[in-house]
Amino acid sequence: MRIIANTLVVLSLVFLMASPSCTADEKKAQKEDQAGDYVAIVDGEKIPQKELDQKLTLIKQRAASAGQQLDANRLASIKKDMVDKMVENELLYQKSQELGIAVDTETIDSQMEQFKGQFPDEDQYKKQLSALGYTEAQLRSEIEKNLAIKQLIEQEIASNVSISDKELKTYYEDHPDQFKTPEQVKARHILIKAGSEASEDEKKAAKEKIGKIKKRIDEGEKFSEVAKEASECPSSKRGGDLGYVSKGQMVKPFEKATFSLAVGDVSDIVETRFGYHLIKAEDKKDASQKTFDEVKDRLKEQLEQKKVKEEMPDYIAQLREDADIEVNLPETVTKPSPEMPDKTTGGVSIPKTEND
Repeated sequence: MRIIANTLVVLSLVFLMASPSCTADEKKAQKEDQAGDYVAIVDGEKIPQKELDQKLTLIKQRAASAGQQLDANRLASIKKDMVDKMVENELLYQKSQELGIAVDTETIDSQMEQFKGQFPDEDQYKKQLSALGYTEAQLRSEIEKNLAIKQLIEQEIASNVSISDKELKTYYEDHPDQFKTPEQVKARHILIKAGSEASEDEKKAAKEKIGKIKKRIDEGEKFSEVAKEASECPSSKRGGDLGYVSKGQMVKPFEKATFSLAVGDVSDIVETRFGYHLIKAEDKKDASQKTFDEVKDRLKEQLEQKKVKEEMPDYIAQLREDADIEVNLPETVTKPSPEMPDKTTGGVSIPKTEND
């Protein structure tokens, strides 16, 4: 059973949610260099303050990118939640080691390469690690621990979960809206950046630039080739290909233009908060209802994952009960604070992912 649907999702969340334990040498160094500077101790294993600070750096970056300010009360709440999660992950990792679960070197190497592949080049990858105060050894250690925890969950919980065909059919019939496929457009685009921080002169220059690009396409140049050369969106590597998109995935001006195009047409210049776009519609799919046979396998996987999640709190509660845990976090939350909004990036579409 696949419990974590996309391994890269886990890796992209490594800095936020991974267990802070390190290799034997790193553990020794931490005990010597960070004695007393910890947020929790789990059965003798210290969780250093440094690990929490690194994760808070990511949270603050995320808030800043969304134009949000985190007050002291909200930060205290985030810290508490993070420390709780770090303690849980340490408990799970220690249990995996108690049961003799090991991750082979080849798997770790593969995940390291996939994670690096999310960055445009080696230099950007190393800069991000440095900005967060991480070493490559720490990253590798955290990847190993995430994979060990994944194996633990599959072995101890997921292997005991089963969903009958009757349960699947009942769920399908009771939730018909979940199996509707909305209208979709297969789109490509070209972006010339001019965000909200751009000056009027910069916006004017960007608009002139995309105007020249549009002329090239109007004169017969292939859209995908021009996108590879001229687009300032990461999708340029794919010739501007965004795949099939549905309503609600895009910023409104982009969505309106995309869904108004006939197949094969290229839009006029479209302005969004990211800059100026040209959009090409390459295919369209009408809204439809998926049959039970089409969704059965994926639905079974989703319901199995749901059951695993439902059983996880009891499993972790038992680990907590059997462990000696000391939390060293003086901050307290004094009043409710608004939830922080989802991350906003400088792209057109932000795919929703689930850390299963």
